[in-house]
Amino acid sequence: MRHASLSLLFVLACAPGAVDAPAVTPASAEDAAYARLFAADGEATQKGVEELRTMRVRVDDLVGGLHTRVQQYAGGVPVFGAEAIVHVDPAGSVVGVTDDLLGGVQVDSSPTVAVDDAVERAVADVGGWTTLSDEPTTELWILRQDGRDHLVWRVQLHQRHVGESDALPVVFVDAHTAETVWQYDNLQSVCSGTTNYYGTVSVDCYAYGGANYLEDTVDLLGTYSWNGTTTTLSYVSSATTTFGSTQRTINAVEAAYVAQLVNDYYDTVHGRNGIDGAGGPAAVTSHGYNFITSTTSYSSSYVGASWDPTGLYMLYGDGDGVYASSLTTLDIGGHEMTHGVTQYESNLTYSGESGGLNEAMSDIFGAMVERSVLGESTDTWLVGEEAWTPGTSGDALRYMNDPQVDGVSYDYYTSSIASVDVHYSSGVANLAFYLLSEGGTHPHGTSTTSVTAIGADDAADIWYLANTSYMTSSTNFSAARTATLAAAAALYGSSSTQYTSVGNSWTAVGVTGTTATCTTSTASGSITKKGQSKYHPNSSGSAVTVTAQTASLTGPSSADFDLYLEKSSGRSWSSVGSSVTASTSTESLSYSGTAGTYRVRVYSRTGSGSYSVSWCK
Repeated sequence: MRHASLSLLFVLACAPGAVDAPAVTPASAEDAAYARLFAADGEATQKGVEELRTMRVRVDDLVGGLHTRVQQYAGGVPVFGAEAIVHVDPAGSVVGVTDDLLGGVQVDSSPTVAVDDAVERAVADVGGWTTLSDEPTTELWILRQDGRDHLVWRVQLHQRHVGESDALPVVFVDAHTAETVWQYDNLQSVCSGTTNYYGTVSVDCYAYGGANYLEDTVDLLGTYSWNGTTTTLSYVSSATTTFGSTQRTINAVEAAYVAQLVNDYYDTVHGRNGIDGAGGPAAVTSHGYNFITSTTSYSSSYVGASWDPTGLYMLYGDGDGVYASSLTTLDIGGHEMTHGVTQYESNLTYSGESGGLNEAMSDIFGAMVERSVLGESTDTWLVGEEAWTPGTSGDALRYMNDPQVDGVSYDYYTSSIASVDVHYSSGVANLAFYLLSEGGTHPHGTSTTSVTAIGADDAADIWYLANTSYMTSSTNFSAARTATLAAAAALYGSSSTQYTSVGNSWTAVGVTGTTATCTTSTASGSITKKGQSKYHPNSSGSAVTVTAQTASLTGPSSADFDLYLEKSSGRSWSSVGSSVTASTSTESLSYSGTAGTYRVRVYSRTGSGSYSVSWCK
């Protein structure tokens, strides 16, 4: 967001976690934990527990020390809810144990009920397969319920966006009798609080030591406050499940709410787990968990929000009440977290044309997050409209549908745009995305190209795939056109309306890209046995000068053939594109890259027979 660059240099020197690194190591903390638990008077010894396995050892960034979390097992099967956490101070001394181990566990640990039968029982319990939004997942556990130990299949079900309310039912089915032992809803929204812009909301929180913290221990999202400082992060907590109404608490609750919704958008729409795609990154470790981190109330009357690419956390200011109120809105939060996504994917350099694309990527997915929660409206295409200049109604920080409205943003490509501030050059790509989604022509008639609308859902899928698979750190506007075209071809085909509209959306804002187009050639061949490869035009490949290529394969229905596009590095070949759909010989791929020597490889995973291959290069 605007002004973020001024604060970022300072914030990098003031990253959270001021506690000195402990002298004790994770290995020595783990050793101390087991020594304590299995001592003569230790918790495991006293309860007759024979097997514990380490789940994790975490350094506590906020209070120091380490936490070793262990899971109880019996007969090689984990015991549900039977855990212990041993807390070690920075000097290596055990200062406490959270003990939830179970004594006297007795059960046959060999299941006699098949997992598929358990799933069928669980699905029937919640209303049938038509109520599910995803495939069930299963695990074998020992569960103590009503005074008895049961060997159970734990079946996690997903019911999101299929009814009036979402649910994540967990059903425990006895692995010996096929009876349902217990079930609960794993959708965690246990605390509430007021926000600046969205009323009273539910947020996931973590209860510990008589207090509730703004920490989601399932999706691993934590929110903390600078409390008006620039040096020290603090917990945001409440003695009840309703958070207070001080302005700083409201801002923190809102940031936690926004982080959960951004995370949910990326998970639900794009199948992404966290900012880095692997459930992280974690900037703060607290209560034994690593959290993707949001921080609020930075400095005093601070007008700005940012993603810290070194500290790996979001930072939000409270605003000054004149230029902005609290910058904890859905689109701003989506914007900042998308900077993190981009860092772990294309890593677009934050300068010149790639920097403008980086900002646009964040504006685009900030808008998509807001749209996913509030529905599409004219406000979808305004950036930061809820927080910006609270005394002026209807304005915004930026306008994706008409970038010129802010007086500084560009809406048409020029050869000098690399020298423009990245927040203002982003207008070119923002407008291209808006036209791709909504259709129409340039708002000021700078070009006459008409774009057919494909809808924001398809447009977002194309831009997300381009960011994750077709853009590099040095991608400029012309290369972004190529990348999004390649993504559209991969998702919808090169003859689709989506592909045509992507090209027209860039043309409408003056980005014409390369004039070179690929030329299609076809060939046929035959594979005689499993594991055999055939190359086209031959094993030596051929020179390719265009940046976008496509290839398709049609083979025998009785075989499973795969298709690869390979590029020569001089001494060896590397695969740069593939299509490996299971149990079929019909494949297609798209690739956007540099000129070089390429070849197409057809490979038999199973079977034999004749095939034809088409290559546009």
